[in-house]
Amino acid sequence: MALRHRIGRKGVLLAAGVVLAVGSLVTYSYRAPARLQAGGGSFLRDGTAGFVVTDIAYALGPDTQDTPACPQGMSLDVSQIFAASPDGQQRPGEDDEAYTKRKEAGGKALSATADGRDYCTNPALAPVDTHARLLLDPRARAEGIDLDGKISRSPADARSGKLDFVGIDGTKGVDNQFWRAVGCNRSYQSRGQSNGFKIEMYSGSWGILIKLDGVDDLRNDDSIKVGLYANADPLQVSPTRNALEYATYAMDADKRFRAETTGRIRDGLLTTDPVDVRFHHVVNGMYLERPLRDARMQATLSPHGVLKGFLAGYSPVEAIYNYQFGFRDAKDAAGKPTLQRAVASANGAARVLGHTCPGMWQSLHRMADGHRDAKSGAFTSISTQYRIEARPAFVVDVLTHSKNDKLVRND
Repeated sequence: MALRHRIGRKGVLLAAGVVLAVGSLVTYSYRAPARLQAGGGSFLRDGTAGFVVTDIAYALGPDTQDTPACPQGMSLDVSQIFAASPDGQQRPGEDDEAYTKRKEAGGKALSATADGRDYCTNPALAPVDTHARLLLDPRARAEGIDLDGKISRSPADARSGKLDFVGIDGTKGVDNQFWRAVGCNRSYQSRGQSNGFKIEMYSGSWGILIKLDGVDDLRNDDSIKVGLYANADPLQVSPTRNALEYATYAMDADKRFRAETTGRIRDGLLTTDPVDVRFHHVVNGMYLERPLRDARMQATLSPHGVLKGFLAGYSPVEAIYNYQFGFRDAKDAAGKPTLQRAVASANGAARVLGHTCPGMWQSLHRMADGHRDAKSGAFTSISTQYRIEARPAFVVDVLTHSKNDKLVRND
């Protein structure tokens, strides 16, 4: 999730926070008298409330490492797979440095076809990765919400491995098959490097805006309009790197990154109707997109304007593999393909984060549970849940080519 048109950004991110270099950010404010004070302290003005997402991460579940939930242990990367083979054992007299280099070379050989075609770019060419682990334990819990209105806990669901979850809070029917696909991967544990995006968001690489319209009652309202937009401005932060409330942000001008739906508030809980959304994503200077089909939001709305809950839907399998693991359709800032960088980044991330590209490709396809293809009968998307927090902001719609020329510099 990244901003295509931006001034003053020097952030570089590799593999979900493995490498990060952050430069200066430029902040802007809109010419409006309400900029410093929102309705005497209220975030709702004339039935409208805007928010900027200030925290987002995959909604997953309790750690599974070293637990019965993953009886075969964690997934292995290619170096670990080679090290577990007869040829990968340390030889008599082989020092640690030489052995480490040999393991790396052995792992690299497992990362491509015999004629050199890289598996991260061509995962369908790879053999079955028998070292990729899935979270199949029926007792496992997960965060999230019910997306399809069904409780899929039958013996047939158990045989397929596509049981939905009982939520950590006791909610039944939680659809979160992405957690089953990655739940036995060390990088998706609570201290892993892959289950959050806050670093790249706070570097100014991307942002998400939410707007509510037609709100009559913040506790109970049967009909409101809800907008979900990619942000065209870096997140404005304080000197202590906390997101500023009541800053002004413009929506991304590209209509593909704008989604509008309806919703309702009941006892302070906002629930929206399904809508396809799309946000930006940047990894190691590579620009990608993060789509979510039939997305819905369920979040509590506090009296002080803090929106906290879940944004969930179905990620197309091809897309989630591309932006999370393979980077195959990545482009540079000029919109040109970055194949060489994508290959290096995908293979480097797999080694650091503890998976193989084919293993993730196969796991995502096996656990897919949404949007069945009419011809093949195969599911083409996988239920995915994000945990979000958003705070009051002014959301404006101003056309822009880089920065909104109707926003004035505030430095």
